[in-house]
Amino acid sequence: MTDKIRKKFKDLTEPHKIHQKLGNFLEFLEDIIVLILLILLFVLSILALYDIYLALTEVKTKVYDLIPKFIYLFILIELFRLTIVYLKERRIDTSLIVKTTLIAVLREIIIKAPHFKPMDYVGIGFLTLILALMYYVPKYIFVSEAEFEIKHKPKEKRLRTKRTLKRIIKVRKGS
Repeated sequence: MTDKIRKKFKDLTEPHKIHQKLGNFLEFLEDIIVLILLILLFVLSILALYDIYLALTEVKTKVYDLIPKFIYLFILIELFRLTIVYLKERRIDTSLIVKTTLIAVLREIIIKAPHFKPMDYVGIGFLTLILALMYYVPKYIFVSEAEFEIKHKPKEKRLRTKRTLKRIIKVRKGS
């Protein structure tokens, strides 16, 4: 009996198995945290919908008071989508985070715009510019990870003369 226990303990204490089991356990805990976060976002979305319903049923509701509530709901939806993308792909989509941040900044501008000072507008403009650059520069200038692939060199490299290249072009054109 003790030989079986020793063998089991020895199997568990091999370095690569310990790291693998610890990694699996930490990923499991991470999944639980993300699941709790998803449930909280869902509950907050339901509460936001209920708040919008209550505001719509009031007699003296102004449209200006409803806009921030709708934008808050859109922020929650984007965060919900971000966590779903994380669960599917196991990576954080930074462009989605930047879009959500832009929506949140626009919500704050809508709510607090009448109380801004001139320098506040400069700061908000600068913040919006930085967020727009953070969204567009990686997306359109750098190569995304999904499109990145290792190019293999051909096994045989030979020099081609202009005459050979012209012949290849003629054959491809069908002339």
